[in-house]
Amino acid sequence: MVKPFMPLCGRVRGSARILIRLFGGLLSMVGAGIGALPPAHAAERPVEVGLSMTPVAAINPHLFGVNYVWHLVSDDEYPRFSAAMQDLTHARLMRYPGGWAAEWYDWESNREVEGNMRPERPGVDPETFLALAPEASFVVPSAHAIRDASQIGTDVATAVTLVRRFGNRVKRWEIGNEWWLQRGAKNDPAMRERNLVAYAGLVAAVAPAMRAANPAIEIYATGDWTEPQDFATLRRLVGARAWAAVGGLSIHPYCGTLEAGTLCSLLPERIAAIRTQGGKEKIYASEWSLGLAINRDNFGIRNANQLVAAVQDLAFARIDAAAYWPPVKAVPAFAFVSASYDQLFATGYLFGWMSRYYRGQALSTTGPLPAAAARSGDEVTLFVPSMNNGRLTVRIPLGGTGLSRVVSAEVMVAADTVDHDRARIVHIAPLPTTLGYRPDGAADVAFDLNPGTPDRGKAWEIARITLR
Repeated sequence: MVKPFMPLCGRVRGSARILIRLFGGLLSMVGAGIGALPPAHAAERPVEVGLSMTPVAAINPHLFGVNYVWHLVSDDEYPRFSAAMQDLTHARLMRYPGGWAAEWYDWESNREVEGNMRPERPGVDPETFLALAPEASFVVPSAHAIRDASQIGTDVATAVTLVRRFGNRVKRWEIGNEWWLQRGAKNDPAMRERNLVAYAGLVAAVAPAMRAANPAIEIYATGDWTEPQDFATLRRLVGARAWAAVGGLSIHPYCGTLEAGTLCSLLPERIAAIRTQGGKEKIYASEWSLGLAINRDNFGIRNANQLVAAVQDLAFARIDAAAYWPPVKAVPAFAFVSASYDQLFATGYLFGWMSRYYRGQALSTTGPLPAAAARSGDEVTLFVPSMNNGRLTVRIPLGGTGLSRVVSAEVMVAADTVDHDRARIVHIAPLPTTLGYRPDGAADVAFDLNPGTPDRGKAWEIARITLR
């Protein structure tokens, strides 16, 4: 016996309503009336996504943060950027001044004084940033001290001044940005080793001073997530007394680059090793994204497909907070919104979906598709990426889960085109589902992805389905 579900209506909910107002109706929400897909459009063999109800880890809401990169978003653009990050993606945390700008930024004059990315128009000043950010993390400089140990005192003085000024409004503070890449260290092991020693000298001086300036803040020392042993070296060089002032460790997991040791699935194992080596429980993935290599000719919806599992990997690693890069402009295939803030891309919509629905406890799934699942109360939400353009039927067995009905179901549909700009844009359609019963009475939920119909197309669709 098979009981078809009625298609969900195409109503605009919560933040999506804000989206329509903000972007003038960019997302064409496909309305009700899409019937069950005819059998000819379904794959011959359903793909099964199994669901375990045993929690793997609690999902910290601060997993869904973003970077404000000072030289990429100007002062006059910042209100639109902030609105997009909060209304579209439900960002819980924003990092400032972000990336390499943190090393060259003059906090008093609101300009970059060194580096090679100095913009003609300034980014937003810290006071305006804090007035609009939901919650902020700040980065204090390290580059001068790493180049020249005699500059440690200057960097310590800068950090202490900032903590005294902003410490009651900013909880998370990072010491520097990517010491392991400074001074050409990426391709020079000897320079990398010198940078690590120099960075340890800065941490030993600055962390206790920042803690004394405001004992309530969280101070994060940084390191390369692909080299967990660096954290043991850093801990030893800093010394136990100064290391006690460090509250956590920050990493930049650009994962899935197909380079050795960077698969996103390694994150839980590597971060566990970092916790052990560094002796700190709190981990802040203060810059993260998928790597470039797996996204060549991979625009928007394909990147969003990959992002489903990457977010799950961060959750399984028990990340306390994270900030995504780049949310706008720098790498369009990864960006959430266009440079003019009038187009929402697939990665941004997927991030917003997961920020709203991937909450509570992270659950594991089985099967060939890298689906992510989360339980909140008596509801479970699954995100199921198709991972290709081929049509397929997905089946979720509910036996033993305690779940028996569909609360809501939607599908993210990309423009089926080789036009890179259009391929990044998506619309959201109701997802017809079918509830079937096995001879033993256990229920299955089934739905189709990439059906090849005029209203849905066949381009890397992603399903979001909530069960109760």
